[in-house]
Order: sequence, then structure tokens, then C-alpha cells
Amino acid sequence: MGTSIVKKIAILTVSVVVAAVSVTTYICMAKMRQEMVRVATLSQESRINMFHELLRQKGELRIVDNRLFAGDYQINGNNELPDKVAEICGGTATIFMHEVRVATNVVKADGNRALGTKLQGPAYDAVFGKGTSYRGVAPILDVPYFTAYDPIRDASGKVIGALYVGVKTEEFLRSFERTRLVAIGLAIALTVFACAIAAWVTRRLLAPIGTAVSVTEAVARGDLTVAIPTGAENEAGKLLDSLQVMVDGLCGMVSRVTRTAGELQRMSLRLSEEAVHVVGAAKHQQGKVEETSAYVEQIAAKAKEVGLETENLARSASESSSALLEMTASSEEIAANAERLTALIGEVTASIMQTAAAAREIGGHTRALVTTSLSTASSVMEMEASIRNVKENALQTAEISGRVEEDAQKGVDAMSAMRQGMHEIRESSQVTNEVVGTLTARTREIGAISSVIDDIASRTALLALNAAIIASQAGVHGRGFAVVAGEIKTLAAKTASSTNEIAELIKNVQKETERAVQAIREADGKIAAGEELAQRSSAALEKIVAGVVTARSHVRGIASATEEQAKGTGQIRVAMEQVTEMTERIEVSIREQAQAEESIMAAAQHMKDLASQFQSATSEQSKVGNCISQAMTDVTAMSQRIELACAEQALGSRYIAAAVVEISSDAERSLKAATLLESGANELSGQVDLLQQGTGAFRLQEDPA
Repeated sequence: MGTSIVKKIAILTVSVVVAAVSVTTYICMAKMRQEMVRVATLSQESRINMFHELLRQKGELRIVDNRLFAGDYQINGNNELPDKVAEICGGTATIFMHEVRVATNVVKADGNRALGTKLQGPAYDAVFGKGTSYRGVAPILDVPYFTAYDPIRDASGKVIGALYVGVKTEEFLRSFERTRLVAIGLAIALTVFACAIAAWVTRRLLAPIGTAVSVTEAVARGDLTVAIPTGAENEAGKLLDSLQVMVDGLCGMVSRVTRTAGELQRMSLRLSEEAVHVVGAAKHQQGKVEETSAYVEQIAAKAKEVGLETENLARSASESSSALLEMTASSEEIAANAERLTALIGEVTASIMQTAAAAREIGGHTRALVTTSLSTASSVMEMEASIRNVKENALQTAEISGRVEEDAQKGVDAMSAMRQGMHEIRESSQVTNEVVGTLTARTREIGAISSVIDDIASRTALLALNAAIIASQAGVHGRGFAVVAGEIKTLAAKTASSTNEIAELIKNVQKETERAVQAIREADGKIAAGEELAQRSSAALEKIVAGVVTARSHVRGIASATEEQAKGTGQIRVAMEQVTEMTERIEVSIREQAQAEESIMAAAQHMKDLASQFQSATSEQSKVGNCISQAMTDVTAMSQRIELACAEQALGSRYIAAAVVEISSDAERSLKAATLLESGANELSGQVDLLQQGTGAFRLQEDPA
């Protein structure tokens, strides 16, 4: 584990203090040395000036016989002036003739004066090379001195020597060394004291940093319950206060995000439930549409069967009409024969009453009567066969009418079931519409919640930015705080990204719900049109049923009439058989006419009665034939109306089939929209789980509520 930042800062502060004191002491010592050198130089200046004055008092300088004189004062070997300068000012002094020392108080290592030694070094170059003065440190017999050299000139201005004053640097700087040692001691003491003060102040000032580090580490671990002490009125205190504000804001934000996540979880659960209901309603609606389609197909099949049966009925009616025409023609022929028979009977009766002598004529008439009777009997038999055919056709027509009525009744029942199914589909569509409306409201609420989360994320990002700015202002002390600010910024970015994804999902769900609502509205319109078509088809089928019932009633009347006619023709046939028998008897009796005249008269009277009955029967048959013809005309007209109703029903069935196909397509789109809605709800639930996992890493204070 590395050294704490407080120790590092304390060590750095002590090091800075030590370096500052050391540098300050060094600079002070250097300045002091420079000042000592300057003082030494100034003191040498005063000394050499005094040396010049003493020498000037002796007289003008000149060299005579390789000896240096000041006036009459010989300088060579005379150390009076150097000693006097040393006595007055201290240090050493020398008079040079040229570069050779001729008077000096400089002592060599052996204790003798350094007379006769030569000047060397930079002082020689300055004085004798350039003819200028020299000030500075120069070695005298290999010993460093603070020196001052001035050239001396004769009356002509020629440099003939030099004056020197100086002091040993060691002697002059001995006081400086004592001062330097004292200064170093004071510097060390000051350094120790300053380090102690700096360490104490650093620890005191950086104590909030340690607290801030502990707090930021706890916040980084997700613990938002950590207590933060109140800071002082300085940058560290402001850092703690800002950290407290940040933790409070983060705690509130996490609490709001947690509550919002819980609300989103509940909303997603409700959304999932509503989506399941919508899917169930859509599937139920699709099933009802398929059932309605099956009903429509059944209706179309039944309509086709009704059309076929109607065609059969029309053909049967045509055949019945033909048979009735034949029967009418036969009836007319029978009526004519009956009239002729009546006339013949009248003639026979008159002939019998008038004379019995017309036996041959009567016999001829009788043979003619026999022939006519046979023809009449044949016609009666043909008429009976026609009547039987009419009866069979009528019975077949009645049976067909019964089947048509049953099929039409099945069509009516199917239309009722279809109308019921359309009603249930409409109710399911209304339920689906209500569910989608509720779902739309829920998605709007989720949109509002996501807007709140987005606003929280924006504020969190702004808070993280402020925290980062504060951390940057704190410098190295705010690095841990900057890490937490970065984590908060990352969390805010993730939250913003999640809210954007949720908003996008909500927009998609709202679009699909709007499409579902539009599809449901269109389906409602198609269902209403289907109900109207179903109602029209039901009315047409009811008309068909009524027409078929009427036709069957008429057919039953035809069957009853034909049955009565058959009975009449049976009686006619019996009568004709009796007539035949009677004519045969007449033919036999003609031979015995004389003996059986009364019997013939009675038979003739009986025949006349039978002829009257036969004429009445033929008249009745003609009336019945007319009724049957009228009934068959009505049956034909009804068949045409039934055919038109079947065509109208087929057209309505096609419209209903097209509407059912559109409703099925709308139901399929509704099912797809509901499935997409369910998928969106599941994806929203996943995003909410991720959001709850992100906020679950933070530990908040217990809510007192």
C-alpha cells in the first residue's frame, strides 16, 4: 500500500522548507561574502590612498642608480612607509620598483621580509602591461590576499613601480566564517522549526482531504450513507461542503432513479399484462374472423345449393306447365267428346223414343259410340297418366321446395351466427381499442417518467461537471474526488442512454398503438359494413324462405288439386268403362231391341246422367287445370324471384368475404402490433432491470417514511 497523500505532502512541504532555508542561507552567505569582499576592496582603497598620501609627502618619485627615491627619501630597503601603513590600517603594504619589491612588510615563510621578490599574475599585467590599477584577490607568495595595486609614475608619467596594500583573505574572512557558522546554525534551527510548523499546518490543512478521500472511496463503493463533517472557511472546507452537496444530490438522484425504476418496473409489468391481453384479444378476434369466414363460405355454398334447387324448381315448373298444357288440351278434348257424347245420347234417346225401327241406325250409332267411347277412354287414360305425372312433379316440387326451405333456413341460421360473430368481433375490437387506449396512456406516462429520468441524468451530468471543476481546482487533493465525479458522469451518461433507448421504444410503441387503433377503427368500419351486408343477406334469405313457403303451399295445392283431378279422372274412367259396357250391352240389346226397349231407355237415361256427370267432371277438371296453370305461373315467378334473391345473396356473400378478408388482414396487423407491443414491453422490462442493477449498487439511508 502506497504512502498517503498527507505524508507525501508533509514530506514535500518539509523538503520545500529545507530547500528554501538552504537556498536562502546560501544566498545570504554569498551576499555576505560579496559584501565582505566589497568592504575589503573599499578598505584596500582607503589604505592605498593613505599609502599614496604618505609617499607623496616624501617627495617626487624617481629612480637614481637603480634606486627608487621619493624626493631625497630612499625607498629601497627602507620599510618605514609599509610598516606605518600596516600600523595605521593593518594588513600588508609594499613599494615596487618596477616589478621588484624594494620595501615591504610581507614576510616569507622563513620569517624574513620578501624583499627582492617580483610581482606576477594579473596584477602585473594590469599595472605594467596596461598602466592601470588592479583590485581583487591575488596570490602573494602563494597566499591569497585581498589586494589593491596602483602604478607609480615619475615626473614624466612613466610607470616606474607600484604600490600595494592587502590583507590575507583568511584573516579578513575569519569573522565571516564565524558569522557563516552562526547563520548555518540559525538556519538549521529555523529549518527544524519551520518543518515542524509546516508539518503541523499541512496535517491540519490536509485533514479534510483525508476525510474527502474516505468519503469518495465510500461513495465509489456505492455507500451514500457516509457522514461528512462541516468544513472550515477555506478551499478544503469548500471541498467538503461541495462533496456533501454532491453526495446529497447523488443520493437524491439515486433515490429518484430507484423510485422511477420501480415505477417503470410496475409500468412495464402492467404494459406486459396489457400486451398479453391485447395479444389474446387479437387472437380471439382472428379466431372470430376465421369462424365468420367459415360461416360466409357455408352461406355461399348454401346460396349455390339454393340456386341449383331453384333451377330444378324452375325446370320442374316448366315441365309441370307443359304437362298442364297437355292436360288442359286433353280436358278440352274430353269436354268436346263429352258434349258430342251428350248429343249422341240425346239423339239415341230421341231415336229410341221416336221409333224403334231405326235399329240399324242405332246400331251404327252404337258402333260409333263404342269407337268414341274407346277413344274417350283412351283420352281419359292419357289424361290420368298426365295427371299422375303432374302429381309426381308437384310432389317432387314440394320436396324440392322443402329442401330449399331447409337450405334457406340453414342460411338464415348461418347469417344469424355470422351476425352474432360479427357482433362478438366488434365487442372484441372495442375491448382491444380500450386496451390500446389504456396502453397509449401508459406509454405517455412512461414517456413522462423517462423525461424526468433524462432531466435527472442531465442534472447529474451538470453536478459531475461541477464536481470535476472543483476537483481540478483542488489539484492533486481532488484526484479521488475527480474519480468519483467521473463515475457519476459515466452513470449519468448510461442513464441518459437508457432513457433515450426507452424514449425510442416508447415512440415505436406509440406508433404501433396508433397503427393498431387505426386498424381497429378500420376493422370497426368493415365489421359494420359486414353486419349491414349480413343483415341484407339475412333479409334476402328470409324473403327466400317466405317465397319457398308460399311456393310449397301452392305446390301442395297443386298436388291436392291433381289428386282430386285424379279421383275425377278415375271416376271418368270408371264411367267410360261403364259406357263401354253399356254400349256393348246396347250393341247386344239392339238385336233384342224389341224385347229390351225399356231397358235401353233406362240405360240411355242412365247414360245421359253419366254424360252429365262426365261433363261436370270435365268442367271441374278444366277449372282445376286453370288453377294449376296459374299456380305453376306463380311458381315460375317465385322461382325467378328466388333466383334473383340467390344472385343478390351471392353478391352480398362476395362483399362479406372481401370484408372478412380485410378484417382478417386488420386482425393479423393488430396481432403483429400486439406482438411488437409485447416485445417492446419485455425490452422495456430488461432496460428497467439494467437501471435497477445500476442503482442497486448504491446504499442509501433508510427512508424514515
